[in-house]
Amino acid sequence: MRARDKLIVKMLFEHALRPKELLCMKFGDMDLQKRTLKIRGENNKVRKDRLVPMNEKIAPLFLEYFKFPRWLWKNSPYLFPSFANKHLSSERWKHIFREKVLKPAGLWLKPEIPSLCKTRSYTLRHSKATELINKTDIYTVANILGHGDIRSTKTYLHLNKQIFEHMRQALNS
Repeated sequence: MRARDKLIVKMLFEHALRPKELLCMKFGDMDLQKRTLKIRGENNKVRKDRLVPMNEKIAPLFLEYFKFPRWLWKNSPYLFPSFANKHLSSERWKHIFREKVLKPAGLWLKPEIPSLCKTRSYTLRHSKATELINKTDIYTVANILGHGDIRSTKTYLHLNKQIFEHMRQALNS
């Protein structure tokens, strides 16, 4: 997998970002000194800017990604520029994720496992949110996810119960 794609997957998961929030990110939205990412309101549902602490696990991937010659960015302010558009589009990313992540991992359209049929890059956000719900309070998770209403975050509590029940059924069969 290309350095860019590895970085996108890792950032989507580790920061629980919406794909559009990441794909529209600009170089100026990263503060490497303070280790923060600025998520612009124009790229999220709530239309509010927010700061997210940068996960240290992604630093090596940034270094690998930035090894590419700067001219490839064509002076673009975007972290993930595109030759066709200003930045990598959501549609293009969906295709890349399917071809480079899901299919090689055997996770693309497995009718015998219904939950895998719904696997997409947004699933990374859901997975991290569920992990965070188990580690911290719901208000912190809501801030990280950029939810304007705590009821949106409570969805992950329900998902957790569903997963637990699914595990129970699997163990008892």
